Amino acid sequence: MNKLRSIIFQIHNKINSSGLFLCCLLLCVSMFLTSCSKDGVSDNDDISSEKVVSNVTTLKREWVYVPEVFTVENGSADYERMQPVGDTFYYVSFGEESRNGIKSICQYSLNDGELKSVPINWLEGGNDWDPGYRFFTQDYGLYMTANVYPASGSMKRFLCRFDLEGNCMFSKDITEQAGGNVSIHELTADSQGRIYIFLDNGELLLYTNGGDYHGSISYNSPENQAIVQIKGACKGADGRVYFCIGKESMNMAGSNKEETADVRCTLMEVDFENTRLLEIAGNLPNINGLCMGTGKNEDSAGGSDDLNSGYDLLLYDDRAVYKYNFGTQKNDSGQPGEELFLWMDSDINGYCVTNLYLLEDGRLCATVVDWMNDDRGIVVLERTKAEQAPKREELVLATVDGGSDLATMAVKFNRGNSQYHLTVKSYESLTDLYNAILTKEPMDLIDLSGINVQKLADRGLFEDLTPYVDQSEAFDRSDFVDGILDVYTVDDTLVSIPAEFMIRTIVGNSGQMNNKAGLTLDELYLIENRNPGVKAFDGVTKEEILQYLMMFNEDTFIDWDTGSCHFDTEEFKALLEYVSQFPDSVASGREDESLSSKINKGEVLFAIAELYPSMLRDYVKMFGGDAACVGFPTADGKGGHLLISSDAYAIASVSEHKESAWQFIEEILTQEKKGELYVELWFTYPALKKKLNEKAEFAIEKDEVTWDDVNMVLELVSDATPFFSVGNDEIIKIINEEAGAYYSGQKGIDDVVSLIQNRIQLYVNENN
Repeated sequence: MNKLRSIIFQIHNKINSSGLFLCCLLLCVSMFLTSCSKDGVSDNDDISSEKVVSNVTTLKREWVYVPEVFTVENGSADYERMQPVGDTFYYVSFGEESRNGIKSICQYSLNDGELKSVPINWLEGGNDWDPGYRFFTQDYGLYMTANVYPASGSMKRFLCRFDLEGNCMFSKDITEQAGGNVSIHELTADSQGRIYIFLDNGELLLYTNGGDYHGSISYNSPENQAIVQIKGACKGADGRVYFCIGKESMNMAGSNKEETADVRCTLMEVDFENTRLLEIAGNLPNINGLCMGTGKNEDSAGGSDDLNSGYDLLLYDDRAVYKYNFGTQKNDSGQPGEELFLWMDSDINGYCVTNLYLLEDGRLCATVVDWMNDDRGIVVLERTKAEQAPKREELVLATVDGGSDLATMAVKFNRGNSQYHLTVKSYESLTDLYNAILTKEPMDLIDLSGINVQKLADRGLFEDLTPYVDQSEAFDRSDFVDGILDVYTVDDTLVSIPAEFMIRTIVGNSGQMNNKAGLTLDELYLIENRNPGVKAFDGVTKEEILQYLMMFNEDTFIDWDTGSCHFDTEEFKALLEYVSQFPDSVASGREDESLSSKINKGEVLFAIAELYPSMLRDYVKMFGGDAACVGFPTADGKGGHLLISSDAYAIASVSEHKESAWQFIEEILTQEKKGELYVELWFTYPALKKKLNEKAEFAIEKDEVTWDDVNMVLELVSDATPFFSVGNDEIIKIINEEAGAYYSGQKGIDDVVSLIQNRIQLYVNENN
């Protein structure tokens, strides 16, 4: 995410961190957001040709992995813990209620799709028990931990083994070693049926194949201050157990010294006989898991990327699968191994892969769980010569740091399209993406997040979507929220259509505004001067308020038509003087008083708000029933409102597949998301009236909003400015770099604005 987006989201989060917004936000985030990680590209000797452009590697591979998706016709199928035994996938079904329902071993055949189940016959805990972690093997059946809840006393924990018909082979009380105060994070077994239980306190418990306790090993030293998590464990091709832990340490980064997490992984072997751990590699990047390798004594059937050429383990992250060999991989290389294939090339969202397995016939298999998009299944991957794989034309979607949402949309598009295959091409920075667009690199779709669309539209780099809308059978112009198409029309070119959007603005008391529609910078200063001892905004840093004040006022200080700058003026000095009163950083905590309380007490004048329908009533109450959408200060005083969308895509004018690119946009606009409608409405507004009306009516029935609430926001759409049209990241960066000396008193304001004027003038000269 680029700096501009980051700052704006940080501001809002900080302002509302202790207020009434938090509960709604947490609910929305928990339901809709998934973890994201940054895509990267590693070198691969298996590549027959490669082209490096703007830090992105375009790969042509000799071998590809063709997917076949299997779905178990059972809503309770546990894809997260399914395991293959031969050509059959096994999992444990709990029944409707874990403790009182029937527990069964379910068997799903890849050959014929038949689903069978047998009850688990265990009487130790009666019906009052929960299945815990489990592990299936061909030779030893099912290993499982069980939490038992006696009528009196504390919970007990058992280690059990069942055959694949559900008959109990042994049951051992392991409460003493793995009591109820710790959680189990992983369970696996080696080729001899010996059992390995990983606890969340950093302890590994070892048991014989008969369930007898053998000993314990700590995989997290007491002096280690990092957060340790198990990334995965598996049996290797040599029959021994290997596992990977991630150590998360917090670093201070960025101009605001934001705390960021850095995860490095350690790959280890368990020496069961000697009750010890052997470190294999201690500086791996963040991975998601590992699975058994083929071993190195197999006959090679082809090139160097042939699975049968031998490898010890497979490691995988959100992006790709890697071959790892103990003998050739250096311990300190910092690499996960040799890249085998990209998830996206096989129509799999790598962010949603729960496990990877090597089947007995040499095929690979991934289990995928994406609840929000109703994508749950088993994906079997057939290694195929590239020239023999089904042929599809390549569509390229260019983005920066493409994450789970984009991967989800691409996978859905690809699985339903036999003619085209969409590839998400991630660039490392906006600069790289800009360069790719300006030099007209081959691409079909462009993710507009963070992009200054106005500057690029002037160069004719975007396809006009108007004819596509007019010819669409799915919708016409009247089907969209009033004004939304106009907002995304730049120089008579309909650049994009967002599927969903939100409005961010400033809310205040209409009395303070003298019933004006908006504010200029001078009027903002005047209002604050009229209210001594009262802050205009709370919880905002210098850097953040500068961003807000410059968003709609950049043209006051820069004339892009003539290339002249005006930062050595009294107007800009006044802006810096105003910014200087804000803190360098803002600390928030539970003990902080809410923004709502401060506004009610008259200590704060305005709220920077995202106008979710469910929040509108709260803002009205916050300002004593006299709330007004003031907007951000603008040069003309009309008030600026931001329209923000994370799913707005343009068609590149250089695309050779524009009709298919439009098909992708059409699918994004019309797709239905899983989840409660009114919760989705809390977070965003659909651009299509039909979808918005459905969600609004659902929310109204739940007494969460009224039509007045919804219409209050929709009325702002026509006057809103898309986020991509405001501010310039580089200009803000220059101002922040130089203004620090004025804020700290090291330099006078005249000297500072002179430096700012010279640097920005140079920037404008070079980039106008």
